[in-house]
Amino acid sequence: MQPFEEESLAPEQRRSGEEPDLPSGRSPTLLVADAAADSELLSALADHGVEVSVVVDGARALLEIGRLAPAVVLISARLPIIDGVTVVRTVRTRDDMPILLGVGPQDRRQAAAGLEAGASACVVKPYRINEVLGLVRSVRGFGVDRAEPGVLRVGGVTLNTVAYEVRVDGVPVRLPPQEFRLLRILLERAGSVVTRQTLLERVWGTTSHKTNTLAVHVRRLRSRLGDTGDTDHPRLIESIRGVGYRFRLADEPTA
Repeated sequence: MQPFEEESLAPEQRRSGEEPDLPSGRSPTLLVADAAADSELLSALADHGVEVSVVVDGARALLEIGRLAPAVVLISARLPIIDGVTVVRTVRTRDDMPILLGVGPQDRRQAAAGLEAGASACVVKPYRINEVLGLVRSVRGFGVDRAEPGVLRVGGVTLNTVAYEVRVDGVPVRLPPQEFRLLRILLERAGSVVTRQTLLERVWGTTSHKTNTLAVHVRRLRSRLGDTGDTDHPRLIESIRGVGYRFRLADEPTA
């Protein structure tokens, strides 16, 4: 991907300093706070109907979040002036807007801190277009089919909370109560990382279980759902090392 050049931006993709020239009364779909955002990523987002505004530091991000009220924020964990985790924590004192935290290979600690601060999900840097698009759609409510009351559907996996039923590609799958609750939480937040602490608290009511309790149940759940392929690139339930788990959206690549 080529570095982003300011003069190549469309009005709705302009870097602040200059205020984005958005249509009157209209907020950007996505505010990107990351100097590493490049033309290929932003052009692809625009091609998929995502209006984008870009800032390059945490202080400006806070100003633009308050001024523009974007539908979704994508913010790098490492920003000048005010870091990304602090921005997340500050925004969460007054707003529940979806926030995606961009993290690199060395940002495991920032990923955990950002999720605890209230980030909706982490997205790996360098950014992959399909993953960013999938997460933007999921946190805006496009990732999970909730057309039927009490029913969650992501790809071929359907969970009916009323009938207490799970189906994979239409075939019923019997799950023990703990695995049913685990799957429900992951489906409710499909595309987003759910921390180990959150899963332990919501499924078992405590975080004091042995360290492998959650991993064992996730492994069993994967098996029951037929997610038995490459353990490094699972088809459905992804492990985010040191942080938690994420149920993949239907159109996400697995590698």
